[in-house]
Amino acid sequence: MKRTTGHSLHKFKIIIISLLCVFLLVIILGTAAVLWYRKSITPVATSCGEEDCSLIEFEVAEGQSSKDVAQALEEQGIIRSSLAYQIFMRLEGKGLIVQTGSYSLSKDMSVQKIAEHFNAGPEAQTFTITFLPGGNLSAARARLKEKGYTDEAITTAFAKQYDHAVLKTKPADASLEGYIYGETYEFFVGVSVEEILERTFDQLEKEVKENNLEEGFKQQGLTLHEGIVLASVVQRESGVLPDDMSKVAQVFLKRLALDIPLGSDAIIAYYADQQVENRDKTDMSYLETTPCPWNSRRCAGLPPTAIASPGAGALNAVAHPADTDYLYFLTGDDGKMYYGRTEAEHEQNKINYCQEMCLIL
Repeated sequence: MKRTTGHSLHKFKIIIISLLCVFLLVIILGTAAVLWYRKSITPVATSCGEEDCSLIEFEVAEGQSSKDVAQALEEQGIIRSSLAYQIFMRLEGKGLIVQTGSYSLSKDMSVQKIAEHFNAGPEAQTFTITFLPGGNLSAARARLKEKGYTDEAITTAFAKQYDHAVLKTKPADASLEGYIYGETYEFFVGVSVEEILERTFDQLEKEVKENNLEEGFKQQGLTLHEGIVLASVVQRESGVLPDDMSKVAQVFLKRLALDIPLGSDAIIAYYADQQVENRDKTDMSYLETTPCPWNSRRCAGLPPTAIASPGAGALNAVAHPADTDYLYFLTGDDGKMYYGRTEAEHEQNKINYCQEMCLIL
């Protein structure tokens, strides 16, 4: 009788252990399935600096099943998994319908975003916005307002602290000046200002990586942020020719190395513009009243922030300056750049070439 009881107890333990193992296996598989699903409905492109986020034309044909749509989306690389798409539509897409027609989709769209576009229909869904090299935050705000965004939405987006690789060396108290990369962008209607700004950061990051700019700045003794700041000054001070940009960059880098003021009136003008909107450009009093660190005639070092969005030419000029030894430059009345190695040469260039431009701040 004791043997029978012991045997039964042993069998009972085995059953309990087996059930526990099955239970744990179900939990593990269930957790894995949930993690897989959550990952599978996220965008294929996590960063448009790393992936191609250009628009892809996608056609939903009359009578096409949800399964066919899902498979086509996966085949074109727009979604991670056709199965996850179908599960989403069953579990979370209740009330959403897929209307026939042509859609503009991209790899940085989640399954939810794609489903919402299908539900909205194939009407015009995109718009373009252009930020220019040499433009500043004020110009960017104006362009966003032209596209219908409110002052509140723009202010909130510009004040936000973004976790983006290209901003890693930007001081927390510095503005986003210089980081809105000048380019024409296409977005889906309904995109937030934050998403627009993040796309411009992606584009700047792409430019930095493709041209190895961070290493180039390092060779000049600059961090990524400092390189962008200096490039913004080069952008505003130089002409459009790459040769001029690289020479202007050389002048500023030499002045930084010598720990003497940059002598950039564009920096002072930027500060003056922040103080008084639509100011009198012939008012030269700002040369005296502008405080440090913005007064680049009296104060050595870089300004606290960029003064504009530098383009590719200015960024590359700072990373790879000209092999010259100039200490001065100016823009003549004819629009050409004139350089000098000594103060005497610079003063003579003013007399010869800068009777009007040198009177405008």
